[in-house]
Amino acid sequence: MPGELMVRAGGKEYPILVGSGSYKEALPEILRRLGPDKVAVVSHPPLREMHGKDLEEALRDELPRHGRVIWFTFPEGEENKTLGTVTEGYRFLLRESLTREDMILAFGGGVVGDLAGFLAATYMRGVRYLQLPTTLMSMVDSSIGGKTGVDLPEGKNIVGCFYHPEAVIADVSVLRTLPEREVLSGMAEVAKYGFLYDPEILREMEGWPEGRPPEGYDFAPLVRRCAAHKARVVGEDEMDLKGIRAFLNYGHTFGHALEAAAGYRMLRHGEAVALGMIMASRMAEWSGRARVPLVERHLRVLLPLLRDIPRPLEVSARDVLGFMEADKKRGRSLRFVLLREWQSPELVESPPPDLVWETVERTLKDLHAAR
Repeated sequence: MPGELMVRAGGKEYPILVGSGSYKEALPEILRRLGPDKVAVVSHPPLREMHGKDLEEALRDELPRHGRVIWFTFPEGEENKTLGTVTEGYRFLLRESLTREDMILAFGGGVVGDLAGFLAATYMRGVRYLQLPTTLMSMVDSSIGGKTGVDLPEGKNIVGCFYHPEAVIADVSVLRTLPEREVLSGMAEVAKYGFLYDPEILREMEGWPEGRPPEGYDFAPLVRRCAAHKARVVGEDEMDLKGIRAFLNYGHTFGHALEAAAGYRMLRHGEAVALGMIMASRMAEWSGRARVPLVERHLRVLLPLLRDIPRPLEVSARDVLGFMEADKKRGRSLRFVLLREWQSPELVESPPPDLVWETVERTLKDLHAAR
């Protein structure tokens, strides 16, 4: 079995399996244990085209003779992570006679994982599911911890629940099929774990040529390291009630507003979070909360991950602050994760609006000037 970690949360324990070729190694044992007749793979059409044959072979070898692999695919993009897509999924599963004894498999990045998890949690009051993430970001973050959900026009992940998978299988060999920009976007979430918990991650990233993973890099140890941090945090604060899990939102308050202001098209999620962490480091310094210099190192680690974003980025500070203000009007306080020093985060509620404005405006101006 590939390198195995365990998540312990909500009275449940399940493994995170990390390795190269790990799904072909891990799926037989998991399917023998769970014994479904049918597996419904939730994915995007390009992923089915690229990996579908191999995945089906790995699944069918362990299904009973009458068992079937069925595919529910939907278009890529955050804009398709909706209740409408979930409803299509319910009807598809009903037509295919999927029962509670069967299983759903989320095969994709964060959008697929969130939607498939919510579909599994709510179809027939809950069916078992597996997470098989295909992006670096989903391997180190979104596939772990049981957060599921879909978006409304008013915001991301407004509808959702906590529902844990039977296992997470992170097969790093799949990363070789990703565009470099997608890998660099995922590295922002990796860097987040370095800033929050793990100085060794930052030292490794700083040693890479041009700040990016070298050709042929083995991601398995890095994914395992990040996944271990996520598993620990989930075990301590599964429902995000103690403030511990909230630290994982480092850079995300700025980042989500940047994504929305960019129409979910110009920026990958990780790119928006990278910019958000740069903004958070500046806010921490300018507010006097930081006990050590933060900004220079954030720029050194994160700017190489942003090389493919549009220049100039057609986003204004007014747009970004407008989305933050909309969140406030819906009763959601602006809560920022800031660093006092390396690996020492704190939660800051509703900082001075002038400070938020200056942080966003100056960072965007600097980004435009560096085109």
